[in-house]
Amino acid sequence: MCTAITFCTKNDIHFLARTMDFSFELNGRPIYIPRNHEFKSLVPETSFMTKYGFIGVGKNINGYIFADGFNEEGFSIASLYFEKNAQYSKNSQPGRLNISSTDMVSWALGNIKSVAEFEERYSEVNVVDTINPFLQVNVPLHWIIADKTGDTAVLEITKNGVKLYHNRVGVMTNSPSFPWHMENLNHYTNLQPTEFEEKQYGDYATISDGPGSGALGLPGDYTSTSRFVRTSFLRQYAKQDNVEDLKTGVTAVLHILNSVDIPKGVKITKKGFADYTQYKGIMDLNGLSYYLMAYDDTNLTQIDLTDELLKKIEVKSY
Repeated sequence: MCTAITFCTKNDIHFLARTMDFSFELNGRPIYIPRNHEFKSLVPETSFMTKYGFIGVGKNINGYIFADGFNEEGFSIASLYFEKNAQYSKNSQPGRLNISSTDMVSWALGNIKSVAEFEERYSEVNVVDTINPFLQVNVPLHWIIADKTGDTAVLEITKNGVKLYHNRVGVMTNSPSFPWHMENLNHYTNLQPTEFEEKQYGDYATISDGPGSGALGLPGDYTSTSRFVRTSFLRQYAKQDNVEDLKTGVTAVLHILNSVDIPKGVKITKKGFADYTQYKGIMDLNGLSYYLMAYDDTNLTQIDLTDELLKKIEVKSY
């Protein structure tokens, strides 16, 4: 269970950021993948090469698998859990690149430079039902993508087929589907950053509870539906004139993500495990930097995709 947002500062620095919320200890770490790196898919006898170098958070499980990241062109992608909705192909298809759901991030970061190109090329890929050896399940995912221009979209694969939706609110969480979340957002048009004006009921005039009353009814629980509404509201009104550069942009994004940060112990799964925010990741798509905050460390770790790093031909794990 995760939350992802895009964000733009006053001087056009674009971010894709996310919380990684999971009960299983993923132990992901930042990893640099060079150009011309070969990935072997979890789908047998399938591999693909990278054109672009990228940085992402992932894990080496007889090959690298990534949850999110950005590449040298300022294109980014993050995978989020899509339980009970994701439905992939049962078989490989000739003439297409047959990959597992957990291969999608690696393929996109290694080969796509923009949301527009992704829209043109995602049909080249066929996502196949495949058991992930680390999680021991066919991992149900959907994906939010963004680039350095601010263009944002969501890819979902369900029983209704493969759909790419342009994301006009810059927010993504988990199930239900993205169109459902957008429809649900229509039920919260009463939310506003200013306090409500007094209203008349017969001879009685109401008195406002003061600043913040405009957000009465903003859902505060940890369901995906509530997190979608909460981050949509905060993202919309956090765009103040003082959010104009990299530092204030990262700070604003971090404050928004903090609203959906899940401490250990407050969200327990049916199996008795604590679902919590294992890390927060903030990707600067113009300056090409990844800012990572782990659960046990309130400091941000910064990794830059520099020209010097892009010259390296070996994988680097941080």
